[in-house]
Amino acid sequence: MANEQPTERRVLVHGVSTLYYEIGAGPPVLLLPGLAENARSWWRIMQDLALTNRTLALVLPGLGGTSPVHDVRPDHLASFVAAFLDAVEVEEVTLVGHSFGGAVAAYLTLTYPHRVTRLALVDAAGLGRAINPLLIASSLIPARVADVLSTAATLPGFGALATLSGALLLQQPWRVPPLTWLSQMRLSRSRTPLRTSIEVLRQGTGLTGQDPRLIVTGRLKDIEVPALVVWGLTDWLLPVSQGVRAARKLPNGKLTVIPGAGHVSFVDCHEDFMGALGPFVRDDISRLRRTPSHGEGPGTGISSP
Repeated sequence: MANEQPTERRVLVHGVSTLYYEIGAGPPVLLLPGLAENARSWWRIMQDLALTNRTLALVLPGLGGTSPVHDVRPDHLASFVAAFLDAVEVEEVTLVGHSFGGAVAAYLTLTYPHRVTRLALVDAAGLGRAINPLLIASSLIPARVADVLSTAATLPGFGALATLSGALLLQQPWRVPPLTWLSQMRLSRSRTPLRTSIEVLRQGTGLTGQDPRLIVTGRLKDIEVPALVVWGLTDWLLPVSQGVRAARKLPNGKLTVIPGAGHVSFVDCHEDFMGALGPFVRDDISRLRRTPSHGEGPGTGISSP
């Protein structure tokens, strides 16, 4: 199974031909990528999980191979993901979301709690106001300028520049498989994913950081399923302090901080990441639920590799 490649598939979701990848059999796991991130980045994780689980990676609308939708707020996309689960005949799922995909995963769990059995938030958006100033600047780009930049990204040279900037999200870029770099290069030269990413930032970010209307921190207490928060210690886009606070607020939350990782922690430190996610996905669910001891608050199961 380690050498088997995920299968590329398509299914209609709300009338949109939606791209996803699938491998393995068993209890389903759904992986949601972040902005300007190719779903192929999950392939090594998918191959590992496929030993015990039916593993799917979904391409969110407008982010590479799936047509965009008008409303790209996490709460709206959560309903899109729920419809995707219906289309692939999955009733309950272990949900794993990275960055913007993490915000979508949190909203899906809050809106459709019966659909999610376990939740993993990986360097997730929507857990605090703080965000890298470069993303704030990107959110202020007028729509017409964003269209021009998106078109310029298809010109020779811009794809390499975008891929290089993506490498800044990693602390150990030499660990990225060549095929992942190639697919990311192709994605970075596509107009639609860049335009959609800018629109997501425009709708969810302002001068003071992430839009408070999209932050779910105050609602985390309502997520009762076992929850794992994984964060790269040197994440320069979203501070690790947001992950620490989120894990404390989740009734059945646990935090794993990966010292050698940046924002894309599952690529930077694959083994450490799987050391946290693998048991969380595979172990008996009753062992994942915490009952706080006397004087201990919820969500304080904090560890590092």
